[in-house]
Amino acid sequence: MFLYFSLTTVFLCSICVTGISAQNPADQKVISTKSSPIISSGSFPIGIDIDPITNRLYVANQFSNTISVIDIETSKVEKNIDVGKSPYDVDVNPFSNRIYASNRDSNTISVIDGFTNKELTNIRVGNSPLGIGINLATSWLYVANLNSKTITVIDAIENRIIKSLKYASLPYDIVINPNTNKVYISDLGKDSVLVLEGSNNTLVASIPVGSKPSVLAINTQTNTIYVSNFRNDSVSVINGTSNKVESSIKVGHNPVGIAVNPRSNKIYVDNLEDNTISVINGRTNKVTKIIPLEPAIIASGINNLFINIPLKVTFPFIASKLTVDPKTNFTYATNTRSNGIITIDGKTDDIITKIFVDINPPNSGNVKCNDIILSAGESTTLPFNSTAKCEAIPDRGYDFGSWSVNNNTRENPVIFNVTGSGTLTANFKGAILTETFIILTSVIIGLVSTIGGWLYRQRSRLSFKRNLTNIDYTYEMLSKNNKEECVKQLEQIQRDLNFLHRKGKINESQLEFLEKRINGYISRVNISK
Repeated sequence: MFLYFSLTTVFLCSICVTGISAQNPADQKVISTKSSPIISSGSFPIGIDIDPITNRLYVANQFSNTISVIDIETSKVEKNIDVGKSPYDVDVNPFSNRIYASNRDSNTISVIDGFTNKELTNIRVGNSPLGIGINLATSWLYVANLNSKTITVIDAIENRIIKSLKYASLPYDIVINPNTNKVYISDLGKDSVLVLEGSNNTLVASIPVGSKPSVLAINTQTNTIYVSNFRNDSVSVINGTSNKVESSIKVGHNPVGIAVNPRSNKIYVDNLEDNTISVINGRTNKVTKIIPLEPAIIASGINNLFINIPLKVTFPFIASKLTVDPKTNFTYATNTRSNGIITIDGKTDDIITKIFVDINPPNSGNVKCNDIILSAGESTTLPFNSTAKCEAIPDRGYDFGSWSVNNNTRENPVIFNVTGSGTLTANFKGAILTETFIILTSVIIGLVSTIGGWLYRQRSRLSFKRNLTNIDYTYEMLSKNNKEECVKQLEQIQRDLNFLHRKGKINESQLEFLEKRINGYISRVNISK
């Protein structure tokens, strides 16, 4: 009786599986062949900063009067926050999780709660506030008011103005080194960078630089300040100890946005006229690469140079800014022409896009793209205009059906040109079953194997994650203070992993990944001895 019930159940299940696999291709998600490599934001984005607490980008959209909140994982706008008129710059305080935005035409600073993404208040400052910077050592916010030729100092805890400074003739941008408590201000009028003592806001030095110094960036590890000189196409390198220019680096035409990646000691400079980004080696002060932005902009659907830009708008109101995420080694640059954000991979210094993976039906397989195995909902970054090779790998009990890309092709693997971010869906199907007893019996065996395989994978994944956490924790806790014990424990974990592999608790690829992680950590420890 039990056998008859089991066979009947299996037969009905097989019909259900067959029905799922026979889903109409017209109902399946299809990746757009016109996908854009640029993350969309609001109109005319300029200021940008990253919130390390929430892993969100904040972008000031000057013509739509909003601050876009972008989820870095999904590369999509999560929310648009209404602020004052013509928001220009943003800065994030990672200690208080407050975001500050300068509103150029409202003459105010918007204060935003990073947890709720709502404007808490606005503070009236001088005329045409542009660059802003938070001093993490004092919790003072500095605002460069271009038209009133002043620097407003705000107590960021109480949201009140402390004083107004009249050191600059045309203040544009501000950056602070919290380690030395020095404040740096670019002065478009005097072609100089002003240095303030952060404890009392007195003027320490005025450093002559190139013509029309615009955006500032700082490497706090080397105490080096960089300023892009808009008019003479250069970047001035300032020694933060001596307050002197050490080098002048020739870059593209009309540089504005600039950012430092402390992880790689690279400097990224956005050249407005060229539509390029210059990459500078911070150790040699040499340009190592020029990244063209034009192909990505055209791929986003923009072909006219100054589309939707008022005719009288020029620098400093046409501008660009950059921010760096040291955790991912990615640099994000605003682009007013495409109304979006361009992402640069700090490892290759290439424009990158994201390909997300979906599995239909759920839990029926995985996808391997360029040798990276992805489950449903996961993504991989790929260079823009590169070629991707993706292979659908069915789980036991399923066969590959089709891709929801390139007209639902059934080729496997599929090869396609990466023109932008999008979702690649792998459609799997169950085996078509007959009513014969022999095939039903085979299906029973197959289902048992599938369930066993699923349980094995679940146990294997749990064991993999647990051991990965153990490896990372051992390295983080012991690598700095007890290197010998760190190596000893990592080697013991490696022996335990081989035992687990022999017992079938983890598979070959998981063992290989974990061993690479251990060997990498051991190499780091040995090098630092």
